[in-house]
Amino acid sequence: MSDEMQPILLEDLKIALPGIVLRRVALNRHMPRVEKLSEHVHDFQQVLLYLRGVGEQHLDEIVVPVSRGTVLSIPPGKKHRFVKSKAASPICLAIDLETTSGEAWPDQGALSRNQLATVESRLFDLNTLQRKKNPSSVAIASRILRILGEIEEALREGDQVPVGGPVSSAVLRVIGKNELSGLTPQCIAVELGRTLDHLNRQLGDETGMTVGQVLNRARLEVCYRLLKDTPDTIGRIGSAIGFDDQNYFARWFRKQTGQSPTQWRFGNASDLEGSGSSLGE
Repeated sequence: MSDEMQPILLEDLKIALPGIVLRRVALNRHMPRVEKLSEHVHDFQQVLLYLRGVGEQHLDEIVVPVSRGTVLSIPPGKKHRFVKSKAASPICLAIDLETTSGEAWPDQGALSRNQLATVESRLFDLNTLQRKKNPSSVAIASRILRILGEIEEALREGDQVPVGGPVSSAVLRVIGKNELSGLTPQCIAVELGRTLDHLNRQLGDETGMTVGQVLNRARLEVCYRLLKDTPDTIGRIGSAIGFDDQNYFARWFRKQTGQSPTQWRFGNASDLEGSGSSLGE
């Protein structure tokens, strides 16, 4: 682990807030035994922030690409396991907590570049405090809560493409100005004057994602909006984001979210209830 990211382990914290009790904070590089850990569950909620490394978190049937800035909230009892994609071991901040309010946290998000810089600065301060002979418990709790505040804000803002650079920005610009219905990773590469393999390598170095994964996320964001805010049929929404085969679209959506489009709509589009529109698949 680099000098600026020294290990942190704070256990038995019992920092209580309305609706939340913090139990443990750990920052460390993944060890080989962790990377080989089979699917497992916790009896507490775990919030993960990846500060280095690339891989995938398998959450039940959903596979979430992980790279620098990715935030995941894993509820109690949810099966999960991490699979790294590159040789370097990831550095991950894990916060274990209990929620007593019953309010569910969003399951994933991404810190902005400024949020990452803020969190890393506070982790450095936390590490400095931890190494003191008699550290102030109030000062430690204050820094932990500020870090958790940044992470919760990122989760509330929703699922974003992890922090990148000029290549990811260029890919997003191409996606933003084209119709999703006819867009493919190859089309994006051609518009940017690169081969798809070259573009995937560049994008992978920045975000740990492929062009196809970024395009999938863009499709999913549009899909969420259409399912929630319009009465369009499932087939029409699938066509709008590039899936003319309704069955294939339903399988793709379930792979991304663990639900069918109809299930997701019924759980999230209460404003459409009673509209009389066809919601069937």
